[in-house]
Amino acid sequence: MTREVERVAVTAETDRLIEALAGSAAPVRRLRPPLVRAAFWLAGAGALVAAFTLFHAVNQGHSLRSLFGGFADLSFTLQWLASIATGVTAIIAAFELALPDRSRRWRLLPLPAVVLWLLTIGHGCLTDWIERGPDGFVAGHSLDCFVVIIGTSLPLGAGLAWMLRHAEAAWPLETITVGALGTAALSAAGLSLYHDLDASIMILIWHGGTTALIVWASRVLGRRWLRRRTSPRP
Repeated sequence: MTREVERVAVTAETDRLIEALAGSAAPVRRLRPPLVRAAFWLAGAGALVAAFTLFHAVNQGHSLRSLFGGFADLSFTLQWLASIATGVTAIIAAFELALPDRSRRWRLLPLPAVVLWLLTIGHGCLTDWIERGPDGFVAGHSLDCFVVIIGTSLPLGAGLAWMLRHAEAAWPLETITVGALGTAALSAAGLSLYHDLDASIMILIWHGGTTALIVWASRVLGRRWLRRRTSPRP
């Protein structure tokens, strides 16, 4: 009988504790679907890249019409679309990977666009070689490309991190990597509208190289951040 009374008392105490915790708990708002959040981020990123593009174009004396003059060239159009597709698919993958129940295979989503982007640049390099010979592979110097892509990617990356701050990613390193790829690819797409590069090898070096550098640096820094986050505190 005593045991039965104790069991009833413990049960009642447990029920009161549950009610108290439930009453004091702050309401949790469910995250919107990843595609919706990705669309919001892409809209903001598009506006920011457009603002950066217009600012730099005006400073360099370009007219609004000249920004779209490159689309008369099919090779440029394909490169630009592939860069945009890389950015969009990478950002979608980042928002998907940021959820704990998503498959790691989402990291492969931007792969076809990346391959297409590299193929279009490679085709341009081959065309330059055929038309100009060795002169088509003169890389030249264009540090502005590096500075602009980095400078545009930083605020885009900060905005992406802010929108993913409540997510608990099952694959955090992959989320960081594809997110960095997306921001760099979109930055390169904006840059290509007003920054003329005479040879495709320069596009490969400055656009592709800077994008690869951003992805590599984000992965290295992300690995260190995750190591510190998961290491036991003394």
